[in-house]
Amino acid sequence: MQMSKRYTKAVFHIFQEEVQASLKYGSKSFGPLKVHVVKILGEISRTHEVIHDPSNEKLLCTCKKFESEGIPCAHMLVVLRNDFIDELPEYLILQRWTMTAKDKCVFDFDGVELRKSQSTHLGGRNIELVRAFANCLNNAPLEVYNKAKEFVYSLQKEKESLSACGSNDPTTWSTMSIPSSIDVRPPNILKTKGSGKMLKGGMELAMEEKEKQRRTCSVCGKKEKHNKRSCPMLKEM
Repeated sequence: MQMSKRYTKAVFHIFQEEVQASLKYGSKSFGPLKVHVVKILGEISRTHEVIHDPSNEKLLCTCKKFESEGIPCAHMLVVLRNDFIDELPEYLILQRWTMTAKDKCVFDFDGVELRKSQSTHLGGRNIELVRAFANCLNNAPLEVYNKAKEFVYSLQKEKESLSACGSNDPTTWSTMSIPSSIDVRPPNILKTKGSGKMLKGGMELAMEEKEKQRRTCSVCGKKEKHNKRSCPMLKEM
């Protein structure tokens, strides 16, 4: 199996890097559970344990790369090569990384097929309608074909007339009505925020009264807005 025909281009490059990295690894199997210890050949490096059980479609690695990225790691590929498995098992090929990821049905959490639930979308409805129309006209008599042709032309004319009125939304073509008159009224006047001028309390009135008390000028002896430096009597002297 050539994975270049299964994986997308971007994912296949990542898979190629894992295949090249697997060439520098070696493995030894221990115990009845077929636990493989994988490490780099000729070096003292970190080891990884891989459990391979083909009968139960089970291949697990302690690096957890497959669980996190969905691509078999180099340690898994070493174990598969040592077990004389030349083709990548199907349970290691995730559908979402293949070129045909969009060809199969996708279901939501409730088990409803997403493509069917999305058929209400305008594009999906158009595709279904075209298919149904084509199946209806397949091997149909000439009379049925002429009626279908007239029906399509009438829909086309209705679409053009509605488009000329300024409606580009196909969902409103069958229910849209043009009003005879448009009455635009000014908006309602709302009161501004706030409660008007606040009444002054006794403290504020006392402060204002105190500010009104003026100092006595030492030159003229009057309580005016001037002091001894700006007293008008100094100018007269």
